Amino acid sequence: MAKRGFDVIIVGGGVMGAAIAYHLLKEGIDGRVVILEKDPTYEYATTPRSAGGVRQQFTSEINIRIGLFCLERFLRFDEEMEVDGEPAHAEFKQVGYLFLANEENFPRLKRYCGVQRSLGAEVELLGPEEIKEVFPPLNVDGVVGGSWGPKAGYVDPYGVLQGYLRKARSLGLTYLKEEVVELLREEGRMRGVKTKRGEVIEGRCVVLTAGAWSGELAKTAGISLPVEPLPRMAYCFRPAETFAGSIPMIIDPHDLYFRGETGGLVLTGKSREEVPGFRFQWDRDFFFEEIWPSLAKWVPSFERLRLIRGWCGLYEMCSWDRNGLVGRYPGIEGLFVATGFSGHGLQQAPAVGQCMAELILTGNYRSLDLSPLDVVRIFRGVKVEEEGIV
Repeated sequence: MAKRGFDVIIVGGGVMGAAIAYHLLKEGIDGRVVILEKDPTYEYATTPRSAGGVRQQFTSEINIRIGLFCLERFLRFDEEMEVDGEPAHAEFKQVGYLFLANEENFPRLKRYCGVQRSLGAEVELLGPEEIKEVFPPLNVDGVVGGSWGPKAGYVDPYGVLQGYLRKARSLGLTYLKEEVVELLREEGRMRGVKTKRGEVIEGRCVVLTAGAWSGELAKTAGISLPVEPLPRMAYCFRPAETFAGSIPMIIDPHDLYFRGETGGLVLTGKSREEVPGFRFQWDRDFFFEEIWPSLAKWVPSFERLRLIRGWCGLYEMCSWDRNGLVGRYPGIEGLFVATGFSGHGLQQAPAVGQCMAELILTGNYRSLDLSPLDVVRIFRGVKVEEEGIV
């Protein structure tokens, strides 16, 4: 089979790969860029199964700075991704983020609120009565306080993905339906990739953005990435009560979250211990036995609701420290990675996409220094401490 060649090969056409491709082409790369995606329908991809949250209320400086950077980009995303007069449809809704605290975790919440504000995030520390003003139906019994981010909210994940892809194609992106089964390495440099059909696609630069599949693909080049698939479920239900105004994203002290959704629905979910693996079955019993009782505690009218649907997606979990791995892979010329975002890839894509493009084109980050997330940290024994994982 004949070989094909490109200057930059992006393995994985989810939101991260699409964002990097867009920014490379926007910056006027002198060369050909290709995305290789095994399933253009994105049936089991992580991006469309995301809850779409966009926030600045993290606990590590690098994630707060990324959140601030991405907030500004999402505010103008639909306009920036316009093609032939048609805007994109990320449809960023700034409904706000409200983290609830009990006596145990309130000191940490208060401390991190101060860090976020010192870096420029618009975050307020609220008491129980002020929390009631944000969302009056909320039961605040046992709530000591909360962190309120009024600029935060959520986007349409599929709209973000298609916005990037459509704009990148208009700038010259090649998008191929190909499943990469091997990263081709010749000693200390990348040669390209091999597809499931046996084709070799050569390139001077390979960018691994395969999400939950990144760890498995890395092994084909004889390298190790601490990235594994971790199932996460979400549910949509119709409440019996109709609320005036929007429901913000509300996160309780035990990582239960819920927010309003289009059509009067409510989106909810909660993390639980899972064995890593590529599983997409959602658990109806978990909703009724674990989530529903907690929902009814927080909003009494949620005692009456109708479950509409549920689904399961994959976190590309970084088992090292649950934060993204970006940058050049050490010791292999031409290999870059952007993976392991542990549930925050969608909201961090604007920053990572732009900064990774800068790194590939110039050898340095320019817009925002992402070096704290550099993949080299796993070899240096350095971890990014982040407690704001939902």
